[in-house]
Amino acid sequence: MAKLIVIKEPEGDRSPFLRGILVQSLVNTGLVFDEAYALAQAVRDKLQERDEITTTELKARVTGLLEERHGSEKRKLYEAEPSSGTGIIVHTPARSMPFSTGILAHSLETCAIPPEMALQGARKVLANLRKTGHLEIDHKALRRVIYRCLDEHCSQEAAKRYLSWRRFENSGIPLIILIGGVTGSGKSTISSELAYRLDISRHQSTDMMREIIRSYLSPQMVPALKYSSFEAWRGLPGSADGAVPNIENRVITGFLSQVATMKLALEATIDRAIEERQHLILEGVHVVPTELNLEARAGEAVIIPIKLATMKKDLLYKQLTRRVRDANGRQASRYLESLDDIWDLQSWLLNEADKTGISIIENWHIEDTVRAALELVIGELMKQFAPQPDDTVWGG
Repeated sequence: MAKLIVIKEPEGDRSPFLRGILVQSLVNTGLVFDEAYALAQAVRDKLQERDEITTTELKARVTGLLEERHGSEKRKLYEAEPSSGTGIIVHTPARSMPFSTGILAHSLETCAIPPEMALQGARKVLANLRKTGHLEIDHKALRRVIYRCLDEHCSQEAAKRYLSWRRFENSGIPLIILIGGVTGSGKSTISSELAYRLDISRHQSTDMMREIIRSYLSPQMVPALKYSSFEAWRGLPGSADGAVPNIENRVITGFLSQVATMKLALEATIDRAIEERQHLILEGVHVVPTELNLEARAGEAVIIPIKLATMKKDLLYKQLTRRVRDANGRQASRYLESLDDIWDLQSWLLNEADKTGISIIENWHIEDTVRAALELVIGELMKQFAPQPDDTVWGG
């Protein structure tokens, strides 16, 4: 592949095309890294026969492909970020950096402000800074500008959400989101999206924890962990040679035996996040809040349990079919064979959640589910950190 030279207009400066730089600018528009990397690679592939390209033409190609793959809002956000930057520097205690409408809009989406409104707010902030002639600004002063722009140009609700989020961030208290649900409910996908939207770097799966525990304990010590959650009963006493244990509900009993084995590891993961004051998303079928001692940790973290659900059995079947297609055929086909057991396990989990007031979100569309989860998070934060524009909001 020939080396591609980018000619900056109107200066005429020449520099090599750097895919990493394009990836970063796309991430600033709100794409996750994998999406940004794939789009940057697609741009490079389309230009593989070219030796040089102007910045104007390159941006046109990127915006066209961006809209084609991710919609007009992402294109608008990318276009709103001048290739030369805004020329405004933001100073924080840790470092100084260019002001970015894309990064600010992404940050405002974290507060469960709708994407269109977040972009509008970020643009109003930039317009305000340019109108007042700012070439640099302290992060505390910037926060006051953001609040005023949200209140005046977006909505009072958006401004209140921003205040509560700022008060929470300045508190230093970790946010711990617990996401449960059966196989096929979309836990991993939703958790990854939330981790990106909320800038949470710690994202732990109980499936991985189960494999780690299995690796250092003998099968005789933890027989139930050998099996998936819906068939853990096979590891119960009396189930040798495929026999069915003489118990009332084998699926739930087997599952709870797994949860009991993993309880200490789950609680230790939460405790470590609290000790280090690090936000955490813990996801997996074994995340059953009623089986964990969360009350003792309530004052040390904002803990938000969420249960994902697929409320139609035929839809769950389709989701499991997709998993079978994407995974090892023979091994994964047991999901379909165990559909009734998975459904029964989900029914039990949802009943437990309902009895204890844990929020249940039907995972129908990814974006709607993520939006609902963000609403739960900001709603809880607004309860615990009232949106008051005092001095504690602007510091930190």
